[in-house]
Amino acid sequence: MTATNKEKGNKLKLLKKVNFEKYFQAETWGEYNKAFFDNLALKYDASNAFHSFGTKQIIDKKVVEKIPLTKNAKVIDICAGSGDISIRIAQKYPDADITGIDVSENMLKVARKKSKKFDNITYLYADALNLPYEDNSFDVAVISFGLRNLENLEDGLKEMQRVVKSGGYVVNIDQGKPSNPVFKVLYEVYFYNIAPILGKLLFHIGEFNSFRYLPESNKFFPDQSELVSIFESLGFKDVKNYNYLLGAIAQQVTKVEK
Repeated sequence: MTATNKEKGNKLKLLKKVNFEKYFQAETWGEYNKAFFDNLALKYDASNAFHSFGTKQIIDKKVVEKIPLTKNAKVIDICAGSGDISIRIAQKYPDADITGIDVSENMLKVARKKSKKFDNITYLYADALNLPYEDNSFDVAVISFGLRNLENLEDGLKEMQRVVKSGGYVVNIDQGKPSNPVFKVLYEVYFYNIAPILGKLLFHIGEFNSFRYLPESNKFFPDQSELVSIFESLGFKDVKNYNYLLGAIAQQVTKVEK
């Protein structure tokens, strides 16, 4: 089985595992995912704060510090969601030109509302697998908790590679997989068993439970070392991994050379 066919199979398994079909009307993985995030948009920030024990803003600040940005850099924030990473970049680099894209109109509405005071951020509806930009359009491409949601992970990385200039960077931030044995057990008990119950009771009674989607999708998502290998296999250079919360969150910073 090819990597592409394997990923399609995994997406079908995930679709059934989290019971998307019960809550959303769609025909493709992309359509289901869009419906999911449209439905989640107004609760997205609150649920993230709860899920991360209030550490998300601290981690966002740390990951942005690791993004190599030069003066007047052009940045694309892919799967920008509610705009947290775009806003963090705009705060730290007020001379940067930031474009945030997403396929969820409801998420983009939230992001635009939160970003009103930043005149260097533009949000657009666009597909991460078919970016409406010419080759070499950006200095940096960032994707935060979005790579797992794409129908094809490698195609998403190739598209980011395409629109970033040689010498620029592609940055991924997502859920990781802890390696510390003690923390790993505690983390998995909470992440896979307790969090979905609390999320249902506090955020999602009578609707799709986003706290179930994240751990289930993580079962099919590569861990840090696998992601580093994937980046290297696609021709990215100087691939670095940074762990946060003992590896529960991970960031890869990679260089594009053409």
